[in-house]
Amino acid sequence: MAKQSQTQAAAPHRPSGTVRRKTSLMPGESLSLQETLRVMDVAREMRDQRETAEEMFRRDDLRNQLRDKLVRTAHMSGDNVTEAEIELAIEQFFETVHSYNDPPSGLKSVMAHCWVWRGRLMLATAALTTILGGIWFLFP
Repeated sequence: MAKQSQTQAAAPHRPSGTVRRKTSLMPGESLSLQETLRVMDVAREMRDQRETAEEMFRRDDLRNQLRDKLVRTAHMSGDNVTEAEIELAIEQFFETVHSYNDPPSGLKSVMAHCWVWRGRLMLATAALTTILGGIWFLFP
């Protein structure tokens, strides 16, 4: 009887309706912070690689669709083009599709720059006008 009261005193108090279960941890529950971060990095890298692979597959599909369309157009127009010429044209297209060339210099380009910098130009003009007006009033 004394032993039983000692074990009851040492055990935490649980409501009478609860059943003691064997605790089993999920695989990720016992990971440290460093291990969790490492797992997250691996998951992020796998997602990035999957997105890159999907993009490459989409690009291959786009190439195939473009090739088919060019072949059909060439046959409809009566042009004699070879598969090698079509592949070369597609390759040149994809090499230059995201390239940037500066616009030619001229009045349109200057006006575009003025429109982009209009706020700063107006501020500079207002400051210069204020300074020149102050000098003119101070030294008549």
